[in-house]
Amino acid sequence: MIFKRKIYRQLLEWKNSKINNSALLIEGARRIGKSTIVEEFAKNEFDDYIMIDFMYENDEMKNLFKDLKNLDLFFSNFFLLAGKTLKPGSLIIFDEIQRCPLARQSIKKLVKDGRYYYIETGSLLSIRDNTDNITIPSEERRIEMYPLDYEEFLWAFGDDSTASLLRSIYSNNQNISEDIHKELMKKFRLYMVLGGMPKVISIFQMTNSYMEAEKEKQDILKLYKDDLLKHDRKYGTQCRTLYDNLSNELMSQSSRYNISKNSNNKRIKQLDDTIFDLDDSKIVKLCHHASEPQYGLELSKNISKFKMYSCDAGLLVTSIYKDKSLNVEDIYKKLVFGKINSNFGKIFESIVSQALVSNGYTPFYHTYTIEEEGKIKRYEIDFMVESAGKVVAIEVKSGSNFTTSSLNNLKIKYPQLKFKKIVISNKTLSIKDNVMYLPIYMTFVL
Repeated sequence: MIFKRKIYRQLLEWKNSKINNSALLIEGARRIGKSTIVEEFAKNEFDDYIMIDFMYENDEMKNLFKDLKNLDLFFSNFFLLAGKTLKPGSLIIFDEIQRCPLARQSIKKLVKDGRYYYIETGSLLSIRDNTDNITIPSEERRIEMYPLDYEEFLWAFGDDSTASLLRSIYSNNQNISEDIHKELMKKFRLYMVLGGMPKVISIFQMTNSYMEAEKEKQDILKLYKDDLLKHDRKYGTQCRTLYDNLSNELMSQSSRYNISKNSNNKRIKQLDDTIFDLDDSKIVKLCHHASEPQYGLELSKNISKFKMYSCDAGLLVTSIYKDKSLNVEDIYKKLVFGKINSNFGKIFESIVSQALVSNGYTPFYHTYTIEEEGKIKRYEIDFMVESAGKVVAIEVKSGSNFTTSSLNNLKIKYPQLKFKKIVISNKTLSIKDNVMYLPIYMTFVL
């Protein structure tokens, strides 16, 4: 099943650009639907196309890219191996481009030639095997793709009205009745349980079974872990171990990672490589610490202090409820209907992180201290982003009763700075004391 995706608009903008002097490179984690949406785009927007999947192509095709001196000869051999020819102006798709670095390097010459359009898709694009000994083409326009966000999730279930209504409610600061809020939370909890992987959603729609959807999520997790293990064995990194521990770390207070510079150089190098490669896999998202909470957060980014979130809430939920003795069907139904009072704080944070990144933000977190009654108290802002020349401070709460001390004390700590303050929780929309209380299901509107 093919779902409506927001990235389609970006593909159209690229194709219709008046200055089309680049290939489009779409990167993201495996199984998020890159190949599917690109092929759908090719069918809808071009007269013809060829899709080359380097995951399965033989060496004969890959070796073609060793010599591009004579492009007429290259295309003659290329079409012969592909089994079809194309008219000028058609699209050539290089799927899983990381499997053929020479094809990626060839983009420079192919784009300059101008006969065809080119789209590349891939993951782990910066891993050493994929970049050593080749020149990365400047003729690539890179965009990232993610699992379905909540709005796309609603579309997938044929709901084209809820998201538009929520945008209108947000823009006009309208009230949401408690009954409607409860129904909206139920819809959102289904997203929390299933996540945004297209095949998981498709299986659930066909079977209406949480267990069948769970099997697919487990397969995706195994795929990710197998990929990371192969990588670790080759490069001596610890990606698999760190990813295995992600759910445990997120559900504890140790979800903040700090690479100690007191470690020996070899240890630091291993940790640095591990974090870089795990981040590049796109199956996690890093949120770095910003030491100065003012516009230009990137300038005070601390690369050795960060929090790590799953790229998909559904996969995180599966990691948390991985005990094989549990009745997944029963548990997930209770979660969706709000009959389990678990601490969903880190799951909510992962969803907010994904929503912010999907909307083009680079989220940071910030910690600060204040002396109160002779004691030093530590506070943390879950997320900080920049929007319209202002820093937006975001706290994420999953419980029914909570305080907003971290947001309230920002004015005491930084009297010279102004912040837009938002609390994202399971409560309905409201504004109080210059703080916006935003229900978790409306995070996508930010």
